[in-house]
Amino acid sequence: MPVQPGEESKQRNLLMFRSILDLGISLSQQVLGTFLATGLVFVLLKRMRNWPHPGPERLNAALRWFGLLMVAIFCAVGYWYVRNPGFAGEVEPLVSSLSWVWQQGMPLYHGLDAPYQYSILYGPSVFLTNGLFLRFLGPTLLSAKMASFLGAVASLLFIYASLAGQRRRWLASAAVLAAVLLYWAHGFGIYLVRPDALLVFATGMGIYLAARSRPLPGAVGLAALLGFAVNLKIHGGLYFIPILYLASTRWDRKWVLAAGLGAAPLVLAPFLLFPTISLGNYLHWLQEACHHGLVTTDLPLTMRFAFLLLLPWLVLFMAAPDKGALLRRERGQLLAIVGALLPILVIAAKPGAGPVHLLPLVPIMVVLPGLAAGRLSSASAAGAGLPFLDRSAWTAAACATLLLAGTVSGYRSTRLVAWELTNSSAVAREIHEIMDTHPGLTIGMACGGENESFRETWIRPLLAFAQQPVLVDPISVMDRCRAGLPLAPATSAALTSGEVRLWLVPRGQQPFVKANWYPPHEQIFPASFRAAFTDTYAKGGHTDHFDLWYWKGAGAGRSGIDFVSAGGDNTGVMAPRK
Repeated sequence: MPVQPGEESKQRNLLMFRSILDLGISLSQQVLGTFLATGLVFVLLKRMRNWPHPGPERLNAALRWFGLLMVAIFCAVGYWYVRNPGFAGEVEPLVSSLSWVWQQGMPLYHGLDAPYQYSILYGPSVFLTNGLFLRFLGPTLLSAKMASFLGAVASLLFIYASLAGQRRRWLASAAVLAAVLLYWAHGFGIYLVRPDALLVFATGMGIYLAARSRPLPGAVGLAALLGFAVNLKIHGGLYFIPILYLASTRWDRKWVLAAGLGAAPLVLAPFLLFPTISLGNYLHWLQEACHHGLVTTDLPLTMRFAFLLLLPWLVLFMAAPDKGALLRRERGQLLAIVGALLPILVIAAKPGAGPVHLLPLVPIMVVLPGLAAGRLSSASAAGAGLPFLDRSAWTAAACATLLLAGTVSGYRSTRLVAWELTNSSAVAREIHEIMDTHPGLTIGMACGGENESFRETWIRPLLAFAQQPVLVDPISVMDRCRAGLPLAPATSAALTSGEVRLWLVPRGQQPFVKANWYPPHEQIFPASFRAAFTDTYAKGGHTDHFDLWYWKGAGAGRSGIDFVSAGGDNTGVMAPRK
């Protein structure tokens, strides 16, 4: 069948668009090559006298309005995600469930031989903060996501406030724009229910206090933030090395020492105030995590993001009329950054870690160059000696690289998340229907299969929010397996005793069949555990997304409910026989 002329033109345009998009994706991933290539292009353009020369007022206005547009999009994406009844990350369900389960009196860090298996290596601040939102806003998926969303937005406000008092107010707008692009360059991680957005909030507020606050309130605030950060992730104090150095350049060093010492009792406070938060168990889990080792799998991604973090400093260096004076004046601050960055890069090599560990450095790496830029003289930075070392051309190349990496990565990650959440509303409705039609049973969510089948289990906090038990969480079991710890016998005993009467298993999948994401990617649940499940439970029906497995042990019918299919043909949501 011949192709119509209009259709041929449409296909040709679509092919051209895809080629341009593929080129943009490639350039956004090869950031060092993009920086070098665009720098040479800008140098050649300037040598050919085709270099644009917008006036400073027009440039500042464009920067301000473009920055506002990017912040609006950043907030809109976050609001869309908060309102969506689903999760985009595998750890979010565990953090959300555990934040509420702890509120209901369960231990935050259980022992290695406990029947429940849900603890994870994050510090108590993660669960205390998210639990606070769940308690006062009600246990919903929206409430679970609010702390991360508000923390990310607040970090942008602190970044702007840190630089708004500079002689060159455009620096504040530039820093906020750079922060948004760096958040997006990482992907979707800034919006997720994890410690990272809360750490970003802590470093954003910390850099503001160090840059603008008076000594006494600043030291008190830094002590609180430092304790909060250490209790988000055990290495959280590393992010505060450049912040404390900045404070030491503005205050008497006794205030910096007071901030550091004052953080210690705040780190211990959750363990002393709450009997359900065991310091011994927490330290035991951290000790086992030391057996996870280091890998180089994510090293290219980590180094790519580290290069992007250094771009604001590179822009400052390129634009500085006297580079030697700049390096001498900022030497201490640069050493503090290196002192934080190097150990964080090592920690990022932990299996399952990667560039997300660099995310809390974003507020620091955009504010500190801005403060240094505010101290530069107003001398022209146009000349550079050698033609291919032109300052303005390479400054433009650094800005273009950051813009490309941020916008392309942000767009792609958002589109991916939107695709992954396509069925989230239907899955959420289904779980509510199952709970409504099984009012007398305890219900749990079992993993089964990979990819889409596993993603459908991420909605499991809905069960925890309805006071259903959390017996095993696959993310916690993965960490346990990586440390070489077998599943506790008490967990199998709790399974066979019918503590959970109904398990939801992704439809068509074998219950508790899940490969570990950590190498060597073995099954996280042993064959004996899976055999005990199939001996103890029987599949009694299914919904669109889940198979329903019922406990068949003695006393299974004590609730007085005899279950049949809602449709009478062994399909649809199971319902009690009237």
